[in-house]
Amino acid sequence: MMAGNPLRGSDEKLEAFWKNCWDYIPAEDRNASFSSWFFGDSPELADDLLALVLEGKKTATCGALFDYEYDNEDPPEQGSYHILTDFAGMPRCLIQMTSVSLAAFCDVSEEFALAEGEGTFAEWRRAHQEFFTRRAEATGNSFNKDTLLVLERFKLIYPVK
Repeated sequence: MMAGNPLRGSDEKLEAFWKNCWDYIPAEDRNASFSSWFFGDSPELADDLLALVLEGKKTATCGALFDYEYDNEDPPEQGSYHILTDFAGMPRCLIQMTSVSLAAFCDVSEEFALAEGEGTFAEWRRAHQEFFTRRAEATGNSFNKDTLLVLERFKLIYPVK
């Protein structure tokens, strides 16, 4: 689940973190742009999901397309870099998107849901339905089984433990 505010690379601590990651990314990518964000919509959810990434249990996430549209943001692109922060905005790790695709909520595969590392397929469906319903209400949208999701797979590049 992702919905946290995207932060741009203008913050000094994010820029410093990005430079600390340089030994872990190809030289040609060191001038790439990056975004930063946290998972979910609460401190607890953000920190719980971040912990799953740092433990290597979470290698995928998804967001509602309507959230990107509401925030006037484009979905991430394959190969893009992202600094994940905790809810307070402290940089914790760097990830790189390995694939990005769209699917209706009802078409998300069990394999993808399990890659999110958040429990069984049934638990994933229940938690995400609740989350996307909250997000829809907060953004003036509606959520149903046909709501388009941005499915994102990523690899952990640089963790801070």
